[in-house]
Amino acid sequence: MSYENAKANLKEFGKELNLEGLDFDANNTCILGIDNTFSLHLTYEPNSDRLYLYSPLLDGLPKDQKILLKLYERLLEGSMLGGQMAGGGVGVAVKEELILLHCYIEMGVGTDASALRRFAPLFVEVVEKWRDIVGKICAGQEPEPFTLPLPGGKQMPIDKKKPSAPGGPGEYIKI
Repeated sequence: MSYENAKANLKEFGKELNLEGLDFDANNTCILGIDNTFSLHLTYEPNSDRLYLYSPLLDGLPKDQKILLKLYERLLEGSMLGGQMAGGGVGVAVKEELILLHCYIEMGVGTDASALRRFAPLFVEVVEKWRDIVGKICAGQEPEPFTLPLPGGKQMPIDKKKPSAPGGPGEYIKI
């Protein structure tokens, strides 16, 4: 049932992109080129009933250790609770010198055939933002603050300086 749901999601996504006949290969994967800039990989994992979305942020790690450390720090900061990673995270394959942004959509009971079509634009936008951030860091530049997309094309900046809880960081609230 879940595999059929993943296939239906891929079909609906294909309609949205005017790409008829999108299908999974023998490895349950479909790879799409995005604006001749990067690839979006969609893989259905039958053991978990999940459709994984992942894209490369960087191919070839920086050789300068200070830049590499800054890159890792920024990626870890952004992946905290998935806050700047579309609810997913980031992974590094050091030997392959590859950094991937990834997330998933449940394909089990309760997921409709439009889940991928609704989620993919946000994921692609987040990948594009992170590719820009990573590129600037690797070039020794300071990237712009990360912003989250809002409906209507507005942006919501992430302000790390504002405390998120009453009383400020380090203070407990009696319940």
